[in-house]
Amino acid sequence: MWILGALFVTQDMGESSMKLHFKCWEPKDPQAAKIVLLHGLGGTGALWHPISTTLQEYFSVMAPDQRGHGLSRVPADDPSGFTPLDFGRDVIETLETLKFFPSWIVGHSMGVRSACAAAHLRPEWVRGLILIDLGLAGPAGGGLNDRLATFLGQLPDAFSSRLEARAFMEAHAPDRAMAQYLMAVSVTSPHGEVSFPFDRASLIQTLQEARSADLHAWIKDLGARGMPILFLRGGNSSVWSRQEFEQERTRYSDLPNLRFEEIAGAGHGLPFEKKKEFTEKLVKFTLLS
Repeated sequence: MWILGALFVTQDMGESSMKLHFKCWEPKDPQAAKIVLLHGLGGTGALWHPISTTLQEYFSVMAPDQRGHGLSRVPADDPSGFTPLDFGRDVIETLETLKFFPSWIVGHSMGVRSACAAAHLRPEWVRGLILIDLGLAGPAGGGLNDRLATFLGQLPDAFSSRLEARAFMEAHAPDRAMAQYLMAVSVTSPHGEVSFPFDRASLIQTLQEARSADLHAWIKDLGARGMPILFLRGGNSSVWSRQEFEQERTRYSDLPNLRFEEIAGAGHGLPFEKKKEFTEKLVKFTLLS
């Protein structure tokens, strides 16, 4: 595995974009296909480590920290926004700098929007998409976006211990899965202080921008181009309801290159809750498409 980081903002495609900090896992086969893994809200590329070590049997793997996350923080005086297109431009700039294309792109949760935006901007650089557990229009289901934004506004920058952090999560997190996720991405200092690898203001703005997000036109265009797209839903997910999932399956029933599958027993954290089943589905889909 090798790691390279960068944090600078440039002008690309008429808008500001950022080359993202990232982690790469070199493939067993130098001729292996490339794959990009995009984390969800509040995460970092490092979250994909348990999955990437399996995928490097088949792919050259890159997992960036998206803007506002990890080591890809946006400077306080930078005017950049947090729309899906802003996130997509960052991905494209990073791929261009590293010549890491054509690539498969995997997006989990917030990363679904980033993946679709990148494919919309440079469809010729994207071999296909694997989109995990997020609806294609508006905020996350069940009012989660509003409750999550309120929670992030209350979240302290740091806690004195993991015990204190867990107690706060149990009392205030919008749902148990989110509490577990934030504890999983948290960083503990040598003195036991717990902090989080993201800028809270950036996350809140990202949630606000999600209200008007609508990926349907992009998906329709990419599907019409013949791009293979796999939609995965956790069977127990409260973020992407089964009703919404089935509506989307029906909407795109005329495009055979778009596939919709559920993984039973998984929630919104599907790739990490069902690692073996997820990686098997991903590898099979990419090899057969």
